Amino acid sequence: MGAADSANADGFYYPEKWGVIGRNTAGNPNAVLRLGPYGRTSVTDAAATQRPPYGIGSLGLIVGGDDDHIQFGNETDFAGTPLSSINVLKYWIFTGTDADVFPMINLPTLNMEVDPNQGTVEYTSLVYLPNSSTSPSAPAVRAPQVWQQFDASAAGSRWYMTRPGTLTMCIQANPCSFSQLKALLPNAVITLSVAFNKGSNDGPFFGALDGLQINNALYDFEPLGIRKFQPIS
Repeated sequence: MGAADSANADGFYYPEKWGVIGRNTAGNPNAVLRLGPYGRTSVTDAAATQRPPYGIGSLGLIVGGDDDHIQFGNETDFAGTPLSSINVLKYWIFTGTDADVFPMINLPTLNMEVDPNQGTVEYTSLVYLPNSSTSPSAPAVRAPQVWQQFDASAAGSRWYMTRPGTLTMCIQANPCSFSQLKALLPNAVITLSVAFNKGSNDGPFFGALDGLQINNALYDFEPLGIRKFQPIS
C-alpha cells in the first residue's frame, strides 16, 4: 500500500466532498473521522498493532440499533457516472465487537443511487451486501477487531436494487453479482450519491470504514479530512 502526499500548504488534507447524508439518516447514529482504530491479528495479542489500511485514521460509525439509520457519502462527484464504467469497487471494514457477538452483526453496506434508464423506474438504490457475499468478494475467514477488505466488484459479490420494477433478478430476495447487475442495467447512471450505509431495522454496529476504492481513485478517511489518491499496486 502507498499514497501520494495530498496535504495542502497548511498541513490539512484536501477536503473531499464527503459527509453525512441527512435525507437518508434518522435516529441517533454517529459518524466521525477518527484516529485508528488499530486491530489485533490474534485474540492473544496484548496490544492492538494492526494499523488502519491507509494513513492513521478512518471513518468511525456508531449505530445503536434498529431505530438508527445513517449514510455517509458523496453527493457531488459521481453524478452522471455510468455504472458500466465502474470496474473496481472495494472498501475496508473494522467491526468492534467480541467474537461471540460478531456473527450476528450486519456490516455496513455500500450504496449507489442511480437512474436505471430502463422501463418506467427512474430511481433505485444499488446495495452491496457484505454479509451475504462470498470469497473473493468477502474475506474467506471473517473476524472482529481486525481490518478486512471487501471487494464489491468481484465474483461472489451480492447486490440488490431497492426499486427493481418488473425485474426478478438482483432483488433483495434474489441478489446478484456486480457483473450481473451491470449487464442487467447497461445504461444506468449514478445520480444522487455513492455512500456507506447502515440501515434501520438492521441491528447495531460499532466500528469503522476506510480505503474506498472506485476504479483508480482511492478515498482515505483521516482525522483531519478525506484525501483522494491513486493507490500504488
